[in-house]
Amino acid sequence: MISPLRAFSKPLLLFVAAIIAARPASPQSQTGSAVPGTPGGQTDATTWLQPVEELNRSLPPWLQFGGDYRLRLEGQNGIKFGETDDSYLLGRLRLNLSIKPSRWFSLFGETQDSRIFFNQHLPSGLPYQNTWDIRQAYAEFGSSTEGWIDVIIGRQVLGFGKQRLIGPSDWSNTGRTFDAVRVDLHQSGYKISLFASSVVTGGEGVIDHHVQGNNLHGIYSTFSHLVPRATVEPYVLWRLTPPGQAFTQDPAPGALNEVTTGFRWAGKIPEDFDYEVKMARQSGSLGLKSIAAWAGHWELGKIFRNRRASPRLLAAVNYASGTRDPNSGKWGTFDQLYPSSHDKLGLADQVGWRNVEQFRLGVEEKAGKKWKLRQTYEDFWLASMGDGLYNSSGKLVIPASAGATSRHIGREIDASAEYQPNRAITFGFGYARLFAGQFLEQTSGGKDYNYPFVYGAYRF
Repeated sequence: MISPLRAFSKPLLLFVAAIIAARPASPQSQTGSAVPGTPGGQTDATTWLQPVEELNRSLPPWLQFGGDYRLRLEGQNGIKFGETDDSYLLGRLRLNLSIKPSRWFSLFGETQDSRIFFNQHLPSGLPYQNTWDIRQAYAEFGSSTEGWIDVIIGRQVLGFGKQRLIGPSDWSNTGRTFDAVRVDLHQSGYKISLFASSVVTGGEGVIDHHVQGNNLHGIYSTFSHLVPRATVEPYVLWRLTPPGQAFTQDPAPGALNEVTTGFRWAGKIPEDFDYEVKMARQSGSLGLKSIAAWAGHWELGKIFRNRRASPRLLAAVNYASGTRDPNSGKWGTFDQLYPSSHDKLGLADQVGWRNVEQFRLGVEEKAGKKWKLRQTYEDFWLASMGDGLYNSSGKLVIPASAGATSRHIGREIDASAEYQPNRAITFGFGYARLFAGQFLEQTSGGKDYNYPFVYGAYRF
């Protein structure tokens, strides 16, 4: 068995060696070249932190390298609201290559190595670990910034709107990509994306692949000129899965044929107010059951620009329907699809956008140009007692119980801070505590859940 110290040494040495190798040998070497775009041809003081950018300047413009490394130390106290605790270190390295021989054609590839260290109870596998695999590999025809069309074919990231339904889930140590064909039609004021995709399923020690027949297709549109100072995003998404995909409380669900229709509407109004509305309705079939589910997100914010740190106050409500009677012929649990779910319903990520009612109050501040702060309060309730509690990944963690008499999941307080001294380095830390409500006390150990974390990211 490999010791934790030995397992951790490799990514740590890679991280340290990259910085040491990039650091100039003497102060005189910092004056050797100027960074394009800096006034008077002055050298960017952080250039030595990004050796790959220096390398790219010496390469032909059609060949470019990139990468980043992230370390995050975090703990989970009260796993599944019981007596199990764990603390561990997450490391993730990404390396990428871009080849663009012409304005209308490019190739992009990215590899990723994700690892977990010092864990005692959590698995050394997904979503914490997936060593050396292909994260992205695609060809792009056309341009996303020029012309009116571009086509992307291959393994790629999909993300739309605020990523409440489809996103890369980048907070996770392994993230998410899709094997997809995507066509974007764009002009000033609108963008229409058409795609056919299958989510990539990770596996330790094997090349990641998608599950045959597990597909997500859709049309996602963005219009910025329909409503003054607002963006309107209507969409239609079609999800198909073969039988046996365990994303419901049914241990052996049938095949899924599901259509999600909805819109996102976000904008600004006078007096520095802003708003966001997202609504989605689902229909179709799950095995022999018909689907009738819906969800909504409503948020209102206000920025106080004349105050220190220009705080933004926010109030938000989230709702996602649940199945009222699992023995009936109707399935009412909203399917959250493939979101970037971190902090969408609480920083602790213990509650997903399924069978839930949530109320949120919070404040966001910018302390200077380098600090971002956020504090929120959450209150969670089950939408239906006939259904259970789902976590942020959409998995059922506590099934419906006949002994439960309360829908109250619990209350949560969150606080986080992020510091970015320059474009290469980012540091952050935070803490979340979910105080167990009566539902958790009646169906689980009923212990409060604590989630402290601290991280550092380095883009080279």
